[in-house]
Amino acid sequence: MSTAARFRRLVTAVTYPFKYQVYISKSQDVALNLSIEDYLFRKSHPESTVLFLYINKPCIVIGRNQNPWLEVDHALLSQGSSSHLLDDRDDGQRYWKDRVKLIRRRSGGGTVFHDLGNLNFSVICPSAVFNRDRYAEVVVRAIRRDNPRARVNGRHDIVLDPGEVIPTSDQPDPKDTHRTKFVFGDGPLVPRKVSGSAYKLVRNRALHHGTCLCDTPNISTISQYLQSPARPFLKARGVESVRSPIANISGQRQFPPLTAQTLQNHIIEAFVQEHNFKMPKMPPSLSATLFAEGLYENDECASGLVDGRLLEIPEIAAGVRELESPEYLYGQTPQFILSTHPCAEDDRARPPLPEWFPPSARVYLKIKSGIIIASKISTSDHVGTATAEEMAFDGILKGKKVAEIESFGDLLGKSSSSSAAYRGDDVCRVSKWLDLMLGKTSGGRVEP
Repeated sequence: MSTAARFRRLVTAVTYPFKYQVYISKSQDVALNLSIEDYLFRKSHPESTVLFLYINKPCIVIGRNQNPWLEVDHALLSQGSSSHLLDDRDDGQRYWKDRVKLIRRRSGGGTVFHDLGNLNFSVICPSAVFNRDRYAEVVVRAIRRDNPRARVNGRHDIVLDPGEVIPTSDQPDPKDTHRTKFVFGDGPLVPRKVSGSAYKLVRNRALHHGTCLCDTPNISTISQYLQSPARPFLKARGVESVRSPIANISGQRQFPPLTAQTLQNHIIEAFVQEHNFKMPKMPPSLSATLFAEGLYENDECASGLVDGRLLEIPEIAAGVRELESPEYLYGQTPQFILSTHPCAEDDRARPPLPEWFPPSARVYLKIKSGIIIASKISTSDHVGTATAEEMAFDGILKGKKVAEIESFGDLLGKSSSSSAAYRGDDVCRVSKWLDLMLGKTSGGRVEP
């Protein structure tokens, strides 16, 4: 079948009133997979229930209403991933050579890390029958084929209970997906999160998508990328991530390892069991596998593999361009304040500033949609001089897009203020602090 014919069949299948649709992506590109998911969400028949599964190369995905400078260590991202992320569970000498991609998705929720040891699932269904637990429960049943510690918690996440087996008389029904037969509590008994979810609802359609940490080799590294040095100094209007202890599903050594590919098959089987339908039959030569090239259909279901050739669909290509644009990643950021000291908008106590930071200096930035709309930066403890510095620096910074600033030192060093010129070393140190907070790696360097 020609590529053009395959596109036509897929477009027809998505919009046709199949009761169920099941697709696996062969692509590992996060922007493409999220755009395919959005296409399925927007174009699939309103009565159809769609399961879409995909695995991405290393990337960080923030929620629709989140602040990238609050959620992520940009300096670590800009260094590239070659010294941080493993690409093989058993070979510590092999690394990812590509930079970790940062992207903003179209749904809400918190920030997540993806790599080849993480499986992403997405279910799209009529909004009238949607609830936040149903497909988390389906995924738990799939996980429990390899790890019986999994359950859905009160936040609709999937966690593993880490403790010993409780007495038989107190054990819940094995079919209960919200309780397990294992002890959990505080300290070392805190449940470990293995799957988080996000949602998007419109009038007729609901989207539930989530992650599954199967066997990522980067489990101890993920937190480094999700710890922004700006967090104590930044007050955001958007949604902040809820930090939770995490683990691999296959991390419990008494159970067999669970790969993302294996869990992918388990989820399909659990989804079929949940809805009690039959997957389309494939030719006998392919019957040993769940999926193969092409699109397969029966009266109830369409299923198949999708890949980068779907970029020929204009809506998907446009979606990729949008997700990869700085305007979408940074320009969608809700208003926030970055300040070295307590202020009217953020009266929290601040941690100590670096020893090299000028003791008389103060920094205040108000940023909306990624653009500096107001600033007060000074280095002098003299009121008149500090006011003159604030005016001079504000004239330079106002209207600048933060993402396009290579170095604050390059900008603030251009001030015509005589005080700023005189106090050039202090300006350099303030610039260095701003570079550290907002992930700039060039210019403004200061030796403590």
